[in-house]
Amino acid sequence: MRPKGIFILLFFLAPLIIAPAQDPSAKPTRSEIFDRMEARAQALTKRMQEMSGKESQLPLEVNPNVQTPVLSPSNPTINSSNSEVVQEQKNGSFPVQNSEVSENRSPDPSGDSFYVVDDSEDYLPIESAQDLLGDYYISPTLGFVLSSESKVSYKLGPSMEVKDLDNEMGYGVGMKAGMRFDNFFTEFGIRYSSLDCKIYGSVPSSGSLYTGDGTIDVLNFNARLGYAFPINELISVNGSVGLGLTNRKNVIDLYLDNSNFFISSVSSSETVLSYDLAFSISYFMAESYLISLGYNYMYVDKISQFDALNLHYFELGLGLNF
Repeated sequence: MRPKGIFILLFFLAPLIIAPAQDPSAKPTRSEIFDRMEARAQALTKRMQEMSGKESQLPLEVNPNVQTPVLSPSNPTINSSNSEVVQEQKNGSFPVQNSEVSENRSPDPSGDSFYVVDDSEDYLPIESAQDLLGDYYISPTLGFVLSSESKVSYKLGPSMEVKDLDNEMGYGVGMKAGMRFDNFFTEFGIRYSSLDCKIYGSVPSSGSLYTGDGTIDVLNFNARLGYAFPINELISVNGSVGLGLTNRKNVIDLYLDNSNFFISSVSSSETVLSYDLAFSISYFMAESYLISLGYNYMYVDKISQFDALNLHYFELGLGLNF
């Protein structure tokens, strides 16, 4: 009976012994443990990349025996990064094809593409007056003239009289023509101006009051050298200095007050040296026309009976460029 009972006990215990041996998950091997850890690490890495919005980037193996094909400018690569495009826009250059290359475009040092230089107008130099307007110009002028006080000396009876001339406002007309050399210019001009003047006094012998009415006529020929400073393509500021010859004529007729009785006449006409200093602002209406508004100081030397004149001209001019 005893052996039979042992066999019956082993029959019931056999499934319990064989089942754990056949279940691999009950006792995994060392290699299985490492495989599971590696799979979990890869899954965690992929999950973190998905959460951060980045795809996995694997390094590319470069085969030194295989030559990289050169991309022609007519077939640029499509997979360019946004950072490179933004950087090129900041640098003021944009890739273009070979067929669009012009004199304002420079090739990329790498030779793969060409770039257009973004030349902003704020950094472009202003053209010179000669480039903008031409080599020559002619301009008539019209304006008014003021004169500082001067003195006149003349003989009335036995005594010598020295009186102050009260110069009134006059007018002036002129014509000038010039040549431009870049922003420098030289011009030659002619101007005629006329002013009225008065003197007051008394006759030494009788004490009767008299008044002198006269005119000052100035005909000036001058040559100037100047410089035009362009503010922009429409406006320029000009300055010049000049030297000339001036024919000056002064005439004064003396009359007794309240009777218009002619007493005497004082006159003188001579050609003397003169010099002038001029400033003006020019506005270019079109390629062939300009308007100028200027101030001109002119010194005219004295003549026999009359002191030197300091004349102040305020002129408006209309010019023609060619």
